[in-house]
Amino acid sequence: MKVLKGYKFRIYPNEEQIQFFIQTFGCVRFTYNCLLCARKESLQKGSYETKLSPAHLKKDYPFLKQADSLALANAQRNLDRAFKNYFSKRMGYPKFKTKNNTWQSYTANNQKNTIYLVGNQLKLPKLKSLVSVNLHREVFGEIKSATISAKNNQLFFVSLLCLEEVFPLPKTGKAIGIAYCPKHLVQLTSDRSLPVYECKGVQHRLKRANKKLELRAKVAKKRAVVVKQAKNYQKQKHKVQKLTVKKNNQKRNYIDQLTHLLVHEYDSIYLEENPHFIDNTHFLEADWHHFLRTIRYKAHWYNKKLIFVEDVKKFDEFVMN
Repeated sequence: MKVLKGYKFRIYPNEEQIQFFIQTFGCVRFTYNCLLCARKESLQKGSYETKLSPAHLKKDYPFLKQADSLALANAQRNLDRAFKNYFSKRMGYPKFKTKNNTWQSYTANNQKNTIYLVGNQLKLPKLKSLVSVNLHREVFGEIKSATISAKNNQLFFVSLLCLEEVFPLPKTGKAIGIAYCPKHLVQLTSDRSLPVYECKGVQHRLKRANKKLELRAKVAKKRAVVVKQAKNYQKQKHKVQKLTVKKNNQKRNYIDQLTHLLVHEYDSIYLEENPHFIDNTHFLEADWHHFLRTIRYKAHWYNKKLIFVEDVKKFDEFVMN
């Protein structure tokens, strides 16, 4: 079975490449906002359609020609998808994009082999030089698109969407019941050992960093200084953000290892349908839902069964039936 699989890597662009990415972010953002403005005017007149397109914008704004044309076309597709979600009442009304957002991104399509890897370097459309990539895992399949994203225009990443052949795993004839556990995320009906989740170090450092951040805020308030202008507060805030990202990455890595183990070892997986979530624990409701999303697509890929039950304690009765 062929599936679309994503790979995310850290990239290390040079100064020239950074300027190209920032410029492309701006072009994509400008295109999206212009199309959104035109769409709003059309809706006010009682029509959904608008004749404005990235090609028309290039005639009035020549600087758009410096960006990848497919990246601009994807901005239009994203706007169309946003309006479909809005009219389907799945999302709110589309908002204008701003350069002040923490994250900026654009998506380029692989057309006629314009995106490819050469060792630990990546070729992208409109970019003559190769970008260095931290290729920590092998990429399989055909690259369909590449999404370049940046946090505060300082940390850069690429997400490669690949069309990959996935084969069903051998049948093991085993079944397992899984319930929510606030400490380890899952509680199994067997004595199978789980992957190690090492979080105490980061949790402790994050707790101390948050206390220090609160102290910095009190000091700024005492001095009648706005926190945005308080340098010590902003430095500490940056440390807290870095530790939070590290903690979330550890969680995602743990969930990935856990779902990989379960799908490879068991043919039938019984999951608790309505668990009772507890606040202020290692694993919250959002982590459980992330676990469900991950195990769902992996079970689909490898032809394994997921069964939701009300009470996992009656696991033996479900298996017998």
